[in-house]
Amino acid sequence: MLVTCIGILFAGHYKALDGLSKTIMATLTVATVTAVIIAASNGSVAPADYQAPSPWTIAAIGFIVVTMGWMPAPIEISSITSMWLKSQCKKQTVTAQSALFDFNVGYIGTAILALVFVALGALVIHGSGTELSASGVGFSHQLVGMYASTIDEWSRYLIAVIAFFCIFGSTITVIDGYSRAIAESQRLLQNQSEENPKSYQAWVILVSVAAISIIAFFAKALMPMLNFAMIMAFVTTPIFALLNYILVSKTELPKALQMGSKLKALSIIGLIYLFGFLAVFIWWKWLM
Repeated sequence: MLVTCIGILFAGHYKALDGLSKTIMATLTVATVTAVIIAASNGSVAPADYQAPSPWTIAAIGFIVVTMGWMPAPIEISSITSMWLKSQCKKQTVTAQSALFDFNVGYIGTAILALVFVALGALVIHGSGTELSASGVGFSHQLVGMYASTIDEWSRYLIAVIAFFCIFGSTITVIDGYSRAIAESQRLLQNQSEENPKSYQAWVILVSVAAISIIAFFAKALMPMLNFAMIMAFVTTPIFALLNYILVSKTELPKALQMGSKLKALSIIGLIYLFGFLAVFIWWKWLM
């Protein structure tokens, strides 16, 4: 799978795959919303006397942090999106309005879809006594089975194919995005005036090798891997958020891209919240 991703990126066919990924994502969204509607009409699988653990406890902090790690997406997606826009500008005209519209549609759409997935899990898994598998293969079977049990058995193979293409699209997106960002960082650190395609290709290979190494190491420990990755994502989020804020507020930008007073206030509130919650998490994890 990684070899295929590398081949597509080196051949420059990412744009075609990007169009296919959007179609696949739209199909998954329709299927997930349909599954939630059907599950809601059937009612929760939890027994009537089931007592859910309270989320308003100190012990819930770890779960909240894990959940926030990638919700609705890692915050460094801002840098990756900027790299894609920079590449896009070489081939077509990109306006501030179109760039912000594309980002907001993807970001807000992901947030809404995350809520839909939470609803599906709450209706189909929560209180059922089902324990999520720790392996990637086992979890994939459970995910597909969740759709099949909710919509109908005929949807099993359709959802399996859609899920595969979503994972495939996500894999190639991450490899391309992180490789572009690291290659650009290298260019800036070395004071190079032009991009070096060979540097990008080298980072694509290195990122892919790192990915397969992590997968091999955590082959039967999907949940611990996700917990570690999402906690690290949350711990670094305030730093990335602060860097984003400094960059946007201190750089001379066109009027269409400048922060207004409302957005500036929202950004400061967000920074206070992120650093405050990080302090609470550090206290709970290591000091309490």
